[in-house]
Amino acid sequence: MCSRRPTRVPLLIKRHRQLCLQWAREHRDWTMDEWRRFTWSDESRFLIHQVDDRVKVRRLPGEQLLPSCTAGHEEAGGGGIMLWGTFSWAALGPVVVVEQNM
Repeated sequence: MCSRRPTRVPLLIKRHRQLCLQWAREHRDWTMDEWRRFTWSDESRFLIHQVDDRVKVRRLPGEQLLPSCTAGHEEAGGGGIMLWGTFSWAALGPVVVVEQNM
């Protein structure tokens, strides 16, 4: 139906991988009571308007590009929303809309 481009994210450098592995090894013997006190958080950006720069317009030689034949679009950086939230063993935290850049 619709093709999608994979999200590009920075890869973890060797130091980051080492720190993640070290953290996991330090906490692998945690009891259930210790995990229940832990809170996780994450942030995600969602595009409301997708910009498709692959669309091509075909015209005959000498044919003008008329405004009636084109569709408007959002410029890069427009039409998105950033959300942040938390969760723990006991409950879900609030979802917060982040107004500024992270």
